[in-house]
Amino acid sequence: MCGISGFFGSKNFSPSNLQIKKTLKIMRNRGEDGEGFLSFNINKNKELSFLHTRLAIIDPSKSSNQPFEDEEGIIIFNGMIYNYLELKKELINENIKFNTKSDTEVLLKFLNHRGIENLDDVDGMWSFAYFNKRLRTLYLSRDRFGEKPLYFYKDKTNIVFGSYYDYIINLYNSKKFKINFKRIENFIKYNWKSFGDNLSYECVFKNIYAIKPGSYLKINETSKVKEIFFWKPTSVKINNRLNYNKEKLALKKKFKKIINSRLKSDYPIACLLSGGIDSSSLVSTAYAETKKKLACFSIDPQDKDYNEKYLINKTINKYSLKHYYVSPKKNNNYNLKIVKNLIENTGNIIPTTTWLIFYYINKIIKKKKFKVILSGTGGDEFFSGYYVHHLHYLKSIMKNKRQFKVKYEEWKNHVKPFIRSKFLSNFNLYKQNISKIDPSFFDYLSISKYFKSFKKQKKIKNRYFSNFHKNELFKDIVHFSLPGQLPFLDIISMTNGLECRSPILSKDLFNFAFKYPNNFLVRKGYGKAIFRDAMKNIVDDQILNSREKVGFFIRLDHLFNLNDKKIYRIIFKNKKINNLLNIEKVKNLMTKKNKTNQECHLIFGLINATILLNKYKKYL
Repeated sequence: MCGISGFFGSKNFSPSNLQIKKTLKIMRNRGEDGEGFLSFNINKNKELSFLHTRLAIIDPSKSSNQPFEDEEGIIIFNGMIYNYLELKKELINENIKFNTKSDTEVLLKFLNHRGIENLDDVDGMWSFAYFNKRLRTLYLSRDRFGEKPLYFYKDKTNIVFGSYYDYIINLYNSKKFKINFKRIENFIKYNWKSFGDNLSYECVFKNIYAIKPGSYLKINETSKVKEIFFWKPTSVKINNRLNYNKEKLALKKKFKKIINSRLKSDYPIACLLSGGIDSSSLVSTAYAETKKKLACFSIDPQDKDYNEKYLINKTINKYSLKHYYVSPKKNNNYNLKIVKNLIENTGNIIPTTTWLIFYYINKIIKKKKFKVILSGTGGDEFFSGYYVHHLHYLKSIMKNKRQFKVKYEEWKNHVKPFIRSKFLSNFNLYKQNISKIDPSFFDYLSISKYFKSFKKQKKIKNRYFSNFHKNELFKDIVHFSLPGQLPFLDIISMTNGLECRSPILSKDLFNFAFKYPNNFLVRKGYGKAIFRDAMKNIVDDQILNSREKVGFFIRLDHLFNLNDKKIYRIIFKNKKINNLLNIEKVKNLMTKKNKTNQECHLIFGLINATILLNKYKKYL
């Protein structure tokens, strides 16, 4: 895990030594183990600058520091290549020499000798900038699911890029950047689900864009840019001839192999543990496959609606694991300080209290001397784990009236009793709205009264898959659910000097899930049916048999005293934000008991948005 940034363009605009030093200084929040800078002349008019700060996980020796250069290329890399040992063995058989034990050198040699057009052979999470000396071409890339951040700005002659916006702004201060307030407004109204709804990938600054997941930019000597997608997820086809029992065993075998590959580290590994299937499967499989007992960390929310301790303890007791519960504080000054520091140091909004308590856990993990943590993110999105996915499935089989009747009764009897949302507990209401708005935004319609104007978010009509259920799952992966989670797993873990890995986010597991017939995923009133069955005899049966989706959440009133005048001053400080709000109704909301999740998101989002705009007030 690292921070990367750089410049590729005219020498007349290249960053000064002072800019380089300032940028490296602010990049240290993504790498405390080393830093480096390299300048390379492309020709008499053009220059390349690479900056890097390092969080060392694999081969911590100085010989693996970056920028990493050999006779054919230069690379700065943030992430982890899980199959680097396998790729290294193949390259050694081709007489390629290595000088370090790092995955960085393997990636560089791979790109030099196999070419970036074979990037789909690489299994990992990454953002990197790679310069091929022979081709005089710069490549910027992100991993398939967007686990690692990378942004860029381009004008006629120059490209500037970095892990955070601040790196770009500092390296290219000849450009007057402006806040994209429309993105802030969308965040306030739709919170974490708004991060992937922007198909252009423009961020909170105008003309600064994220590199799209699963792609790379190819930038030649004249600064001409071509976007290329190395991963083709929509080519996966449903195979209706598959045998459920055979596929269950194949999935189990594949999952074990993937978990084993994600346990490579020169430092101790910890795991986030909830009472759900995904994190329980990571911990349990790690022990079943390697006999490695991962230390586990869980939140103790002291809230009966979000408390899974009885299921967490099932896994802990089954494998006699070392475990820590972390209890967040109800303390305005302490929690506001965390939020302000995160925004100030990363330039990113922290959307929900989920990420505040994630910070609490990361801080304890760091204190316990771990450097790598595992997260169960991805299982719900791949295997249909959310309540709304069951509704997608029902809609996809409506033409088969006999089948629909059976499956609807299963849903009504076994799933509906757990659903709090009126939009997701009423199938007819879901059907009425699905043609107008994406279901990720259904519940946010309930907070429209707190705004002077509230237009429904436009439905993303992209047809990635002909099958309705799979198409909606994929939209959660590329637009709604994962883009609203992955940036914050990265930001908060990196702030604490930790590498966060999400083992389930694997191309192979994606291919398994998306080739399955839908009734492999939703079965007998269970979501993630085949994944549950694959984990039998590994994960405790009570966890596998639980249909309730509790979620990693804590109510805002458990963290803040919202009657504090300081909170009011923060929320209503910014005039541009105030112009969006029905002020009196928002004030009444502050004292309301039993706020909905969306109301909690709104208040916490207002706090974050106001602090962010204060940080960037000169760019408004």
